[in-house]
Formats: sequence, C-alpha cells, structure tokens
Amino acid sequence: MQTNKIEVSRGGTGKAMLIPLSVFRNGTRLTVSYPGNAEDRFKFATSPTGLEKFAQKLEELFAKYVRA
Repeated sequence: MQTNKIEVSRGGTGKAMLIPLSVFRNGTRLTVSYPGNAEDRFKFATSPTGLEKFAQKLEELFAKYVRA
C-alpha cells in the first residue's frame, strides 16, 4: 500500500519513523522531497547545504513523531 503520511513503527509505539520520499534528478544533483501534509512537507537538493537542512528536518520530525 502506498501512503503519503509519516508513520511510526509498531502502531505509534516504536522507535522508527517511516517517511515516504520522492527522489528525482535535478540537473547534476538529486532532489529529495516529502510531499505529504503541508505542515511537514519538505524538498532539498543533495548539495552539502541541502543535506544539512535535510538532516535538521529529520531531527525535527523524529522529535515530533517518535516518543523518546
């Protein structure tokens, strides 16, 4: 089943976050995006700066969806 939403493993009680991503070529780089809900949506290129932003976004989403 294809989904557009972020899910947490084990019905919301696990420690893993599942994010459906789209990856496509944009010139010489790849672009990674999550086209889900407007609140969590993101898109970054695979440049060094873009990858830093991607890592920060993943940290934010992990803190939001995964219970520590």
